[in-house]
Amino acid sequence: MALFKKADLPKSKYIVSIVAKIKKGTPIKVEGGKSYKFKKTKDIDMLEKVQTNFQKYGKILNPNNKYAPIFTDGKKYFTFIEIDKAPFSGMGGTSRNTLGKALADAGELATVMSLSKKIETAKDTKQSIFEKDPEAFSDWYNTFQLTKPAVIKVVDGTLNSFDIIHDATDKSEFTSTINNFLKKSKIGNSNSWNPADIYVIKSDKRKKIIDDLKKIVDTYDISEGLVNMFNDKIYKLYEKKIMYPISLKQITAPKARIEKNNKPGTVVAANYNIEIAKFNCNLTPEGKEIGLFTFNNTTTKKQISMQVRGFPHGYGTAQTEITSDGTPTGGRLGKVSTKVVDNVMGLYNDARISSIRYFGTPEPFSDFDENKCKEVYGMYETVIKEPKVKNEKNISYKEFKKLIEVAKSKRSIAENMVMKIQGLKIMHFFVKNKKDLSTIMNKMINGAKKINPNNGFFIKIY
Repeated sequence: MALFKKADLPKSKYIVSIVAKIKKGTPIKVEGGKSYKFKKTKDIDMLEKVQTNFQKYGKILNPNNKYAPIFTDGKKYFTFIEIDKAPFSGMGGTSRNTLGKALADAGELATVMSLSKKIETAKDTKQSIFEKDPEAFSDWYNTFQLTKPAVIKVVDGTLNSFDIIHDATDKSEFTSTINNFLKKSKIGNSNSWNPADIYVIKSDKRKKIIDDLKKIVDTYDISEGLVNMFNDKIYKLYEKKIMYPISLKQITAPKARIEKNNKPGTVVAANYNIEIAKFNCNLTPEGKEIGLFTFNNTTTKKQISMQVRGFPHGYGTAQTEITSDGTPTGGRLGKVSTKVVDNVMGLYNDARISSIRYFGTPEPFSDFDENKCKEVYGMYETVIKEPKVKNEKNISYKEFKKLIEVAKSKRSIAENMVMKIQGLKIMHFFVKNKKDLSTIMNKMINGAKKINPNNGFFIKIY
């Protein structure tokens, strides 16, 4: 058991989460392993009022440098450092992945809101997912506190003279101009061209910016350099400190990091030597998904982490994400578009499982016959021969076939096995093409970084 320590006290996200659990009536585990429902005492009410101000809540929890036993179920009393830290740090709580896209969307909306108002409680976000799940709010709390100062640093001043345009919710002429550009350039969706979530624009220059961008879209065709002209204009607006395209990410580090991407003439594609570090494989219904792939970047002496997961977990098609890019700073790249994954795998005459129809729909695994069972089990037999793959629990072909039959009638097993088989397909691709792994992963990384002559300049805060 890992209890809270003195070093954890200044981290207000823990205090926010503890208070939220108490208010919700959720039992909290303490030293010794027992859990108690702490009462909503006057001390807890006082703590809630100052839960984001260390100078103030520190005097409640640790007055005169002596921890106060303010947490009580009415019979026993506990101090901050007698509470189990694990459920509040992702060590023992529900995985954030299970909340999937709904949480990511709510986090983005609340992060944009944090640029115009202070967010101190889950209620402030106006997102029900945070009000219902205190731990989710706790995970995003730092993002809501650190994003605005980072944006202010980017614009080198206050935000008072700027409009903040949120790409996903804006319906103004600015966003329609961007959409017209994407349509005419045949690039695809906005994220394929530029992953900026917000555009921070000088209020008094907004109309001129729109007019200038519209003129480029109306004047040029693809063959006449439409994309280069548009991207060049975006960057020049940034240089003039008039417009800032910004990609917002969940901030998991103590401080926000700022990174400029696709600066014209300075884009450097990844070209690393990459090897398999460790893959875990478990085709039984127990254990985690087959979805986390760890590689060694021997060029930088760092590791690359890649995930294949669902949004949300369920009977659906997986997405691919690179969570650490193997550079010295270990940048989080985000989702690799399905187009990139498909293109890379296609170069080696392979393909991901791109549709739930592979398994059967609407009934789970209704299309999974003997041939598909043999196909999947064959991939399993191939990957477990690779020395860097840990076969966590052996399963025979007879056991696997029986498991698929169970999955046809039991939804929870079906959802688990769908994700495992999709992850196994990607693992099989990596193992089968191990000699070309550096080329494959560099293409994946460049795709996640949006390294492409057609991609526009943006600033990432993460």
